Amino acid sequence: MGCLSLGCDRLFPERGSILPHDKHGDYVEMKDAHDAWEPFAIALLADAAKSYNCFVTYKQLAEFVQDETGITHKGLITNWIGELLGRVIAHCLENDIPHLSSLCVTSEGTVGNGYRAVLEAERIRARDAGDLYDDKETLEQLDDHAARTRLECYRHFGAELPPGGGEPTLTPQAKASRDYRRAQAKRDAPPKVCPVHHTQLPATGICDDCA
Repeated sequence: MGCLSLGCDRLFPERGSILPHDKHGDYVEMKDAHDAWEPFAIALLADAAKSYNCFVTYKQLAEFVQDETGITHKGLITNWIGELLGRVIAHCLENDIPHLSSLCVTSEGTVGNGYRAVLEAERIRARDAGDLYDDKETLEQLDDHAARTRLECYRHFGAELPPGGGEPTLTPQAKASRDYRRAQAKRDAPPKVCPVHHTQLPATGICDDCA
């Protein structure tokens, strides 16, 4: 179950020539390693989807699949995790379930640029259906999409939801980072000025002299 058609190699290129090895110290081909890791990655993410607002970091996912299989990789996680998540994407598409990869985030709590592979998969399916799909999402839009998809996962996998069915939620780290950026942008924004009296407007936005 590859992911070349989803553009995952472009988004998560495998760099270097480091090969994984098994618990006996013997080297394992990357394809064989991914074949072994795949079901455990799906199982961990599906288990996370059973708890509302639960998510898994890249590091946690990497450690779990290596511990469960005994096949380890000494290279950077980003060198091989993309192919693994690409397989998760393909699994979700083939089984018509919400994208479990939306539950996998960086240590900063964001899905990051790699999440574009999910949208690329949806884009391919939308084109096949004759629909149009935007391909210029910002990182904030990627996180918003992932938040909506995580909610679909929680509902699909039977998580106990709050009254009202829950709502799309950013991870705490991603929300804190976004709130900080917006507060900084608001603080750095130039003051609004009355076009008539050329004085700075109060918090009400209404010029005192014009009122």
